[in-house]
Amino acid sequence: MTSLVPDPALKSFLEEATARYEGELARSPSAVEYLKKRGLSEDSAASYRLGFVENPLPGHETARGMLSVPYLTRSGVTTIRFRRLGDGDGPKYRSVPGDPPRIYNAHALLVPSDHIAICEGEFDAIAATEAGIPAIGIAGVSAWKSYFSRCFKGYRAVYILADQDDKGQGMEFAEKVAEQIKNARISPMPAGHDVNSFVLAYGRQALLDRLEIKA
Repeated sequence: MTSLVPDPALKSFLEEATARYEGELARSPSAVEYLKKRGLSEDSAASYRLGFVENPLPGHETARGMLSVPYLTRSGVTTIRFRRLGDGDGPKYRSVPGDPPRIYNAHALLVPSDHIAICEGEFDAIAATEAGIPAIGIAGVSAWKSYFSRCFKGYRAVYILADQDDKGQGMEFAEKVAEQIKNARISPMPAGHDVNSFVLAYGRQALLDRLEIKA
């Protein structure tokens, strides 16, 4: 199995790339506006070290003009995914070729809590976390690996927040994950919504109320 821990040279490259793209974010009005539309303040974007690829490092040329979404852990940046700004042509996301699937916002696993949420996608994980629910993100159905389930033992409840937007894979993702986590609770979003759009439409408290979690 491919190692999930980057070697020192790769970790150094990932840190350099993350720092560069962080610095370029403020110089892109379109990127800043896009994040605002997703409900992210400058402080929130900074805490997740989100960036914008204006001058890509070698190997990241295909990500020019995209957001950078680093996967942060206690050991540093383990990978970076890239997100297109809004709708348009080409793939919405780009991953590093050959990179193994990883858990986004792994810091949530270290939060003292009897519950945690699993979301399909990085921005949904951010939205749930900002709402007050420790949440991790998985980059789609195929990115869930059975060994991830070990991370969720001991929780009273593991909420799987299923998208109900036009992609149509939310319940497929939720059911696949729930099969492997005994204390899982599938919570579908209302029709037409993913976690991020639900929080934008109804507020953070509405997500807590939906899961009957007291702030």
